[in-house]
Amino acid sequence: DELINLFNKGAFQTIDILSIGKPKTIEADGPAGFVNFMSNPELGEVYGTSHYAGQPIMAATFNVELLHALGLAVGDEALIGNERGDGAPYSGWYAPGVNLHRSPFGGRVGEYYSEDPLLSGVLGAHLIQGVKSKGVYTFVKHFAVNEQETSRAGVATWLDEQALRELYLRPFEITVKLGETNGMMSAFNRIGTVWTGGDYRLLTEVLRDEWGFEGAVISDFNTGGHMN
Repeated sequence: DELINLFNKGAFQTIDILSIGKPKTIEADGPAGFVNFMSNPELGEVYGTSHYAGQPIMAATFNVELLHALGLAVGDEALIGNERGDGAPYSGWYAPGVNLHRSPFGGRVGEYYSEDPLLSGVLGAHLIQGVKSKGVYTFVKHFAVNEQETSRAGVATWLDEQALRELYLRPFEITVKLGETNGMMSAFNRIGTVWTGGDYRLLTEVLRDEWGFEGAVISDFNTGGHMN
């Protein structure tokens, strides 16, 4: 029952599990700072935070030191946390987004750095290093091949392994190996016929066995039938 509750009540938080001494955590959306767009601003636990530039603007700086400093700033906000409530810090962050710009008209372009895998991965990794130094864990998103917004829920994305590894997985790989992220958020889409959040090839064989990832993977909300 506790495990079911942990999974089913996991939107922007994890619940407490008193039997093992696990505290509740607050995990805010991103990536332009802590943004909890689905909560009531008067009642929500995430509020009063800074909204920074969109990720394409960050990427245009080509400045890893600046991205590290941005991570430090977000981490400081996390330590302040929920002042008007129980004083809990903001433990996790749904950021950064490291999918690629396939089109300037993509609905998620503002949440991803660029069309270049190396630039996206390196900038994301330095952001992670900064915020992680303050004790915040990051859920890098949207893993993987989520380069569109329209009809992305369950869309079957077809590509060969070379393109997958050289382009679309590369920035995620860098955030794992260089950034040492301890969180990942799976995507809405399918790779071939398999939903990313249930894809053993992606989440175990590549992410854990090949890259050495040891953190947590969460799904990107719940959009219905294809997410069995």
